[in-house]
Amino acid sequence: MRSKRLLLTLIMLFVWLAPAKQANAADVKHRIYEDLRLSVDGGSSKVIKTIHYEYENNRYLSMRDLAGALSGTSKGFELAVADTSMTIDRGIEYQPVGGENEPFVIPEDVTDYAVVTKNLRLNTINIDGQNVRYHTFIGQNDAGKNDCYMSLTDVAMMLDLALSLDAQGLHLNTSGHFTMDMDVLRAQGFFLEVHSALVGDASTGEIYTSYEDNRSVPIASTTKLMTYLCVMDAVTDGQIRLDDMVVISPKAEALSKGSDGTIPMTAGQEATVSELLYGLLLPSSNECAVALAEHICGSEAAFVERMNAKALSIGLSADAVFYNSNGLPMFTDTVAATKIQNHMTAKDMFLLVSHILRVYPEILEITDCVKADLPSFETSVANTNPMLYNLPEAVGLKTGTTNVSGACLVSALEAEAPDGSKHYIVAIEFGAEDGTVRCTLSEELLLYGKQYLQEGKAGANLPAPEPAGMPQSAEELIRAVLKNY
Repeated sequence: MRSKRLLLTLIMLFVWLAPAKQANAADVKHRIYEDLRLSVDGGSSKVIKTIHYEYENNRYLSMRDLAGALSGTSKGFELAVADTSMTIDRGIEYQPVGGENEPFVIPEDVTDYAVVTKNLRLNTINIDGQNVRYHTFIGQNDAGKNDCYMSLTDVAMMLDLALSLDAQGLHLNTSGHFTMDMDVLRAQGFFLEVHSALVGDASTGEIYTSYEDNRSVPIASTTKLMTYLCVMDAVTDGQIRLDDMVVISPKAEALSKGSDGTIPMTAGQEATVSELLYGLLLPSSNECAVALAEHICGSEAAFVERMNAKALSIGLSADAVFYNSNGLPMFTDTVAATKIQNHMTAKDMFLLVSHILRVYPEILEITDCVKADLPSFETSVANTNPMLYNLPEAVGLKTGTTNVSGACLVSALEAEAPDGSKHYIVAIEFGAEDGTVRCTLSEELLLYGKQYLQEGKAGANLPAPEPAGMPQSAEELIRAVLKNY
């Protein structure tokens, strides 16, 4: 009887931490699983238990199996898995807990085998003392020990692994690093799960690669980059100061108390312009955007006119149109109301970001912060940009999400070219289906941009210099590049 119960336990494979007799809505039944094999430096292969999460080839690997397979190599690491987090210490020999590198156990009399797990969560991973955030699911393996399953792509990026995959399984070159061949990835449909995307060098204006970059799409809260630009113009013009006190209006209060509110506010309350900018860019506060717009122009509608005028003045296309200061959807004031959203192209956003980084590089003093205190509101806020947690060189810039826009991210990192010069690599991704895709694709784009710059390929797409009429500034150069791109 005891052995029969053990067999039934093995059928489930995972005993999840929140006990329940029946799978609830948060559970997922996986019927696509794989005993993937990993060969290190051409040696004999070891089993890596792999779940194809919801879709075929969306592989999530057992981290304990990976640790066991890499034990004794230069890429080895020790691993500890808690209920909602994982700790990795590279260079330390892995201590097995049982069950590592063993294939899935499927009883012979079972015809409808499924692995039951919880949904993905954005769990914290402490790697060599540094916290990063990736979507994983954590449960217990056959030996009753916590295990973590993590996306193959995210594992390769996080641990800087030179992995390849073919019909025989995974192959790891311990002397290599994570790299990307964008031509191959593009041919495989790399960009097809987003509306548009682009990665380039904001310091020179060169676009390294892009997809549908002239397509006008909803941009959600990445709108707030234009809001920031217009606020800073008002500071530069002497219209306002960063330490000015802004009186919160009833409109801002109402927004803060709605479903899209971020920072609780009360009409008549006061906060500095500087505090509102931190609220605008870190937690993506819609009420902060409205408060700033009203303070500068008297009404949000007047501020939006300034936003659209600014778009034209810096050379954005006619596809860049703003209806409000925060990127929320809004309805037209008509009987047959239409739901509208701010929109622009990825190329427009690249030009906007390049302009901001040239004119107001101090934006990075805000967007590079993981957290900030807002004394006027007696609260602290956290940055919504996942790249700040996963890439040490990341410096910003802005997230955005609505139902129509999908998950969007304008991100940037600082990288060094072979000649020692510093550059800002900017990745723009509009329209991912969820935060998992947004995180992975944006990180891939930034790493590709860094790889492209450091391999000395940068400059190959720049227009040939002309004998006269050369650009006199970085902004003019960016416009010249976009014109010829």
